[in-house]
Amino acid sequence: MNAISQRTLEEKVIKIVLDFYKPFLEKGGRKKLAEAVKAQIGTETEEFVAARKRARRQLNKINMTNNNLLDNITSTNRELVDQRLCELRQEKYQLEARLEELDRLSLSRNQINSIASDSMKFLAGLEFVLRKGVPQEKLVALRRCIEKISINKPAGTIKLSLRSVPAGNIEGTKQCQVSL
Repeated sequence: MNAISQRTLEEKVIKIVLDFYKPFLEKGGRKKLAEAVKAQIGTETEEFVAARKRARRQLNKINMTNNNLLDNITSTNRELVDQRLCELRQEKYQLEARLEELDRLSLSRNQINSIASDSMKFLAGLEFVLRKGVPQEKLVALRRCIEKISINKPAGTIKLSLRSVPAGNIEGTKQCQVSL
């Protein structure tokens, strides 16, 4: 039948996961983990900063348009100006809500340290959970570490997409491939 035994597959996957995160548990590992968190969040932070700048520019543009409309209001164009001011007010509310959302989403330095600390605690107990834990604990731990597994039986390889940082709210993976 040429099937892969569950035990063999589990052992390979566990070894890959433990080897991947091993540098974080060695001397200077906490610093490496914090840098990995910063690197991953850094790209997200840059996107948030760019989005905030765009929203801020649009908000300034709306304010300038409002001022121009108010400065140039006449009895003949009053109805049109009122209508345009209403539209601009709605756009302004939407942009202000967007700015508040971006502020909530951007991570502070304390949050980065918190993520690194939580990940470090998780990694410190990872080997015990994967080697001695009950199946449900293993499953939860592996899901936190692995994004995707591909098995190529004809080629005899396993390919894993491992999370750079084992934290559910941080995207970013690295590929590992080993022989069966």
